[in-house]
Amino acid sequence: MKNTSTILTAVLGGLLFIGADGALAQVDYSVYGVADLSYGVFEQSGLARDVRFNSNSLSPSFVGVTGSYGFDDGWSVAAVAETFIRFHDFKTGRRDSDPLLSRNAFIALRSNDYGALRFGRLQTPIFDTTNRFNALGNSPLSPAIRQLFFSGNIEGVDGDFYWDNAVGYTSPNFDGLSFNLMHAAQKNEERGSYQGGSVVWSVGLLSLEAAAQNVHVNDGIKDPTRETTWQLGSSYNFGFARVFGLYSQVRDRGLDARSKLASAGVSLPLGPGSLLFQVGSSTTAGAAIDRKHTTISSAYLYEYDSATDIYVIGMDDRVRGQSSGQSVALGVRFKF
Repeated sequence: MKNTSTILTAVLGGLLFIGADGALAQVDYSVYGVADLSYGVFEQSGLARDVRFNSNSLSPSFVGVTGSYGFDDGWSVAAVAETFIRFHDFKTGRRDSDPLLSRNAFIALRSNDYGALRFGRLQTPIFDTTNRFNALGNSPLSPAIRQLFFSGNIEGVDGDFYWDNAVGYTSPNFDGLSFNLMHAAQKNEERGSYQGGSVVWSVGLLSLEAAAQNVHVNDGIKDPTRETTWQLGSSYNFGFARVFGLYSQVRDRGLDARSKLASAGVSLPLGPGSLLFQVGSSTTAGAAIDRKHTTISSAYLYEYDSATDIYVIGMDDRVRGQSSGQSVALGVRFKF
């Protein structure tokens, strides 16, 4: 909890500092977020079926506040505080063990010419790439998100997709090319060092990104974690449809296992809305591991207005040797 309190104090202190200078003008505030509420049947391969309300079928629900102060020479300081929310049990966080500010929570120093430097709880470059280059975005029912982040550390990545005590740098945009670097020193039960980075290139209708991360955790009790992940993502907008591709490799030296994950998808305007389709396949091999995982998901999204989407989403999830799982949900997403 000491780690969480430090982040909370720094971010709220930053917001109060910016607010104290409000009389000097050039101060910008905003409150924003996503409210996603659905009802359906949720089942992943090998687990029991659950019928319930859900808060993140298409996008995780969250609320955030940001404040920034701009200087005349192009520099600015900002503070961001965000937390996930769960409507089905009226709690914050993705799970009970999450900190109060469970999403991004950082202070930042930005420059038009030199980029941005952030300190606090940050989203990892690997998660950013996975979110950007699949048709279903950050939905937990997306094959890419599910297999890389919600299928356990045997198949997916270690170290979560938000890192505390992190420092991150984002470069300016050099004619469509930019890069990100990130380092975190975790404490308590996640004690260790985490590094990540990515390079993004966008030209015209084509976008490409390469990302990598290294996670080393050693709490002195459990077996140490030594894992390296790299990833390639791409998308192209044909006008009548946008296509996505994603390929990842995860090497876990502690478990002596290597995973290969591939995913492809398409976003296609259809009638009054859009059809989203994504397929993902992964294999994990090691001294005592031989796993194959296939997930197919699709959604139909109707934009009721600029802030409100109505959708239906489904997923078929299969791990070799386990029972298959089928999920389907009807929901509404409100962005503010």
